[in-house]
Amino acid sequence: MSVPKPKQTRNVLKRHFMPYVLLMALCGTSVSAEETRIMLRVKGVDSKFIGSGVGGIRTVVEDAETGEILDQGWITGGTGDTKRLMETPLQRGQQLADDNTAGYLARLELAEPRLLRFKIFGPYGQRQSLQEASVTSWIVPGKHITGDGIIIHLPGFIVRGGISGPEKGKARLEAEVTMMCGCPISKGGLWDADKYEVRALLKRDGKAAGEYPLAFTGKVNHFAVQVPAADNGDYEAVIYAYDPRTGNTGVDRVVFTVR
Repeated sequence: MSVPKPKQTRNVLKRHFMPYVLLMALCGTSVSAEETRIMLRVKGVDSKFIGSGVGGIRTVVEDAETGEILDQGWITGGTGDTKRLMETPLQRGQQLADDNTAGYLARLELAEPRLLRFKIFGPYGQRQSLQEASVTSWIVPGKHITGDGIIIHLPGFIVRGGISGPEKGKARLEAEVTMMCGCPISKGGLWDADKYEVRALLKRDGKAAGEYPLAFTGKVNHFAVQVPAADNGDYEAVIYAYDPRTGNTGVDRVVFTVR
């Protein structure tokens, strides 16, 4: 009776057992995707949450390394509780948002931890003030981030310029200015008109024609100034709002022609 040689024995083992080894390896490494919920919110600097009142905020969730889009939608809802957000000292661990606060609940199917980028674009109701911001964060399957969720802070003002005239050699420049959340600006109010600088940079035929501060008119959110417009030409006024305490800045442009 012949005895198998060691090399022959190894070949037999490979043929019979290798398929099982490969199958076990594949079974051991396969991981099913798990739903992971991430709440996304956007908050204006020195103001409240941004949502439906200014047209909503578009959001995109993507893999930070590959750019693969995993979810997208709209941040909608209210601006949140004024007293909690603006008048009460914040305590560590205190939740800022409530059930009515603007947000978008992303639902992701993740099989492993991934570095994700959360991008926002808005506010869509005020296209002249449209901005983009993003933040990245590691997300682990099944480890939800809800409640306040991931909050992206968006600086700036919403500025909407207008013009009346010109008549008798003058034009009236107007600007409606609000916080990014759409929150109101008034004299002596929570967002005090006296604390902000609103100014027009005037050009005629592309050349500087002066700077003019816009005064608060007494009507909520409204500022205005008369500017000279006696000379023929194409005029452009860049109107900006600026908060020297926070650096918040918003801009709009108004054009008119005198013939």
